[in-house]
Amino acid sequence: MIELSRLRIRDPMHYDWAAYFSRNARRKPVIEFTTETWLTEREKSLIFPSVRMFQTGEASDGRHLLKTAEKYVQKSGDRQYLDAMKWFVAEENRHSCYLEKYMEYYGIKPRRKVWLDGWFRRLRRLGGLKGEVIVLVTAEIIALSYYSALAGCTDSTVLKRICRQMLHDELRHVVFQSVTLYKLRSSILQEPVRICMMQMTIWAVWPFIGKILKKGGYSYQKFYRESMGYLRQSMEITRKGEILC
Repeated sequence: MIELSRLRIRDPMHYDWAAYFSRNARRKPVIEFTTETWLTEREKSLIFPSVRMFQTGEASDGRHLLKTAEKYVQKSGDRQYLDAMKWFVAEENRHSCYLEKYMEYYGIKPRRKVWLDGWFRRLRRLGGLKGEVIVLVTAEIIALSYYSALAGCTDSTVLKRICRQMLHDELRHVVFQSVTLYKLRSSILQEPVRICMMQMTIWAVWPFIGKILKKGGYSYQKFYRESMGYLRQSMEITRKGEILC
């Protein structure tokens, strides 16, 4: 598990997130296959079912999310937040494009629908911006362990490069969304709800990504501990609006 304090975002509450996302849009991984180590059939059958699932999950126009963000901005006057959220949605779509380009090289077609992704999207719409963000940060925490494991599953130089970029971005997404929850003010039930949702999500995704996680050195117990550890760090930011060392 990576400590979020290592990201050197000293004042996440007043950090210029829109400027960060704008800069990060220029920090794209080089996806070219001249030095690619060709995957074996066994490796392809191992990684692509879950890669297809994550590629679908990263792709979204963010319409509902941005609508809820606009409502928050109308009440709070925090225009910078809406700009940052638009950049965030664009970054998520770039993630989907990275994975799609990798799949395309191996002749793997994207999936149009994934029931687990549909379940996440329906959950996000239940509670306005706060509901959207709670579900988003839960999924992003799961992605941290997944991309860490996926990077070690093959000798593919391109896949490793993509995974490094994903980890770089998703760690900062966790901080960004945790700060949003701080701004929205948590209720007494928010932390128990987040803990329950994380536990349910860990259980729900294991059948789909467990093989990848095991190949990457994760047992179920390690996956659970790491996910709950990231959740703990996220909840600390949400309580205090800062990253504790």
